[in-house]
Amino acid sequence: MPLENRAATPRPLIKICGTTSLPDAQLAARAGADYLGVIIEHAPSPRSVSLETARAIFTSTDLPTVAVTVNQSREFLLNIQRELRPAALQLHGDESPELARALIQNGATVWAACDNRERAMQMRDAGASAIVIDARAVQNNATIYGGTGARSDWNLARELVHELVQDGTRVILAGGLHPRNVGEAIEFVQPWMVDVVSGVEERQGVKSLSKVAEFIAAAQLAQPKSTPE
Repeated sequence: MPLENRAATPRPLIKICGTTSLPDAQLAARAGADYLGVIIEHAPSPRSVSLETARAIFTSTDLPTVAVTVNQSREFLLNIQRELRPAALQLHGDESPELARALIQNGATVWAACDNRERAMQMRDAGASAIVIDARAVQNNATIYGGTGARSDWNLARELVHELVQDGTRVILAGGLHPRNVGEAIEFVQPWMVDVVSGVEERQGVKSLSKVAEFIAAAQLAQPKSTPE
């Protein structure tokens, strides 16, 4: 279903990200997820898959599926856009606003992961249709761009929800979500979508049916305390 038609859903949408296999894609679909996310060709992540595996996952489900990439080249990303036709290209690294703008000019829908206000506004100005608020970490002098289980900045996310609603930019809340806190997160932040990886895993890269079902049930029951003006 087109992005703009799903935006009016009264509850936050639910994205199960870091999908690594056909069974996990099917599990998320059966449990009631709205979107899937597949991390493509990012070797540091235990949830990364090859382009071939990504293609198999994309073609196995009717759910809108997002291609999540980290610091890939323009050529790589345009190839992903041509081959997979993702619901969005999620730029989850340090990609420039110029790259985001170029992808949009080539017909891509771009979501941009941010952990600070400055980057969020730069990517908004470049034309990103959604800002993903996530938490980063540094380990062995290398940046880990997500999937750490660390909680993101809910205050920043909430501020952006209220500010960016004026121009139609969506806010996606990721980072440290799990079945026990997603309801609180939705009530406080009021995001367009919640995005979960490690909080619904049996082990790294493998989803837990019970955790996915619990997360989706908790998210579907949650209600924002107020609606942004």
